Amino acid sequence: MALWSDTPRISAPPNTQDIGQVLSYVKDLANTVAKMAKDLEFLVNGNLDANNIRANSIETKNLKANSITAEKIQAGAVTADKITVNELSAISANLGHIVAGLIESVEIFGSYIATSYGSFPFVEMSNTDNMFGAYKSGDNAIQIYSPVERLSPVIRFTANGINSFLFYDPSDNTFSVTSSYANIDISTQGDLHLYANLVRLSGWNSLWSNGEARTLRDELDEIDRRLRSLGG
Repeated sequence: MALWSDTPRISAPPNTQDIGQVLSYVKDLANTVAKMAKDLEFLVNGNLDANNIRANSIETKNLKANSITAEKIQAGAVTADKITVNELSAISANLGHIVAGLIESVEIFGSYIATSYGSFPFVEMSNTDNMFGAYKSGDNAIQIYSPVERLSPVIRFTANGINSFLFYDPSDNTFSVTSSYANIDISTQGDLHLYANLVRLSGWNSLWSNGEARTLRDELDEIDRRLRSLGG
């Protein structure tokens, strides 16, 4: 089908008394009108497509308007294979809920990312708490976050709603484990201190033998009693 820009235009009647020229003009006029009628019939019967539309602007002496405006596009008529942009920012909008198959070579800042939406288990990266977390349930999880500036990032273990913590404090060079289960504090505030070449306890009562069910203090006291009895 001919494009409208290619359709012959209707010219003015010839200024002549020659009947032959007049008949030729009338014949050409009839052919032109017939072609235009055929094109119009083709379009109005549902055959309007990209070949029939010019994407450039329509310009007149006092008017410049886009060929196609948003209100004239049917919802769902524009598909992804019809859109070509160099950057997603070329589409100015709130993109809402996007389902994507694969995203590569991107940089994402200030976002919340999770492997599941509203259900367990899931892993998350939170831009609010600057935290990584893995959740088996609401009461069973592992989180990496920074609650105190002077400390290293803290690993928090949550089991049945009870928290345990693992972290390093560079201010006094201590590596600490705190737990409501084990009651262990490897730090300057606890009963047990681990250093590169020294183990320090608050007392011999802090060393317990499961086999004898006794502390080292108990053993030393027993030895002391035996020595006293031998000497006395």
